[in-house]
Amino acid sequence: MIREKLQKVGFTIGESEIYELLVESGETKAGTLIKQANITSSKVYNVLQRLIYKGLVSFVEKEGIKYYQATPPERLNDFLEEKKIEITETQDEMNKIINLIEQKNKDTKEKNTVRMYLGKQGPKIVLKELAEASVEEKYNYGYGTQDNPFLEMFPHDMKEFFEAEKKYKLKTQILFAKGKKQKQPNADIRYISSEFITPVRTMIAGNKLFMIDFTDKITSIIIENKSIAQSYKEHFRLLWKIAKK
Repeated sequence: MIREKLQKVGFTIGESEIYELLVESGETKAGTLIKQANITSSKVYNVLQRLIYKGLVSFVEKEGIKYYQATPPERLNDFLEEKKIEITETQDEMNKIINLIEQKNKDTKEKNTVRMYLGKQGPKIVLKELAEASVEEKYNYGYGTQDNPFLEMFPHDMKEFFEAEKKYKLKTQILFAKGKKQKQPNADIRYISSEFITPVRTMIAGNKLFMIDFTDKITSIIIENKSIAQSYKEHFRLLWKIAKK
């Protein structure tokens, strides 16, 4: 049916119905349309006004009564071209909005930010952001926890992290407590006395500090602050110097 095709190119249900009725009936009074259409009388008048405004319906007045008719069918192509222009203009406006949001996010990122996540989604976010934050300096650092809960609980996400390490040639340095040999592909691992190891996994990359408590409800904290990240890096390097392979 014509109306279904018209709806695919941007007509509303009411517009497509009225337009099809006019195509079938030719010059028609509003009262006749009201009887034939499946919409209320007030909506018929509103739809007619919209179609007239779009140049798809015209009218003549005879003895004080308006008669409506669909404009020549080639006008539909003009309508479609106008829709294309509108879409292009809308896309341009949307791109401006996107640029403003990105700039706002960039400005926000340059400020100090703290985010906290509860549950298993947090460590997954941490792994992705850890890789992203490591790209510029090529290094990331980690310490804390006796074992490696990431490997145990998030093997798929760790696999993606390892792939990012290879792709961007990232170097990971990790400290673990003495006593148990740890394995992690692509990582440089050293061991230190357990008194220096906390139950919270801490990682640093770029201007970000990541802290995860894997006990009970998993809690992940991401702090973006250049000074804080730098102080943790310096602390890590001191521990790295006294750690053993």
